[in-house]
Amino acid sequence: MSRPRSSRREFPHVSRFLEEKITHRRKEMGLSQTALAERAGVTRNCIQQMECHEHLPLPSTMFRLIKALEFSEKETAEFWVEIDAAYAQDRTLKETASEACEV
Repeated sequence: MSRPRSSRREFPHVSRFLEEKITHRRKEMGLSQTALAERAGVTRNCIQQMECHEHLPLPSTMFRLIKALEFSEKETAEFWVEIDAAYAQDRTLKETASEACEV
């Protein structure tokens, strides 16, 4: 039996970052998952899976989400810098775990 997929387990920093930036912004704007999905041109299931840490959205979906959530140009630029840093932290975490298994 396979384990359930969890982006939080595999990408904890990226998952936390998306929760802070996307989920919190959606809630601040008073949007439901369905309303955000409609604005972004994705399915509600896509939003639900991201918010439940089942899957990470593709970069193209992230572009749609930040547009739908009305990020300013500055916020958008910061988003891409910060998510890149979160991915780097997760890569380092995986490399450290891999090295520990080899010892």
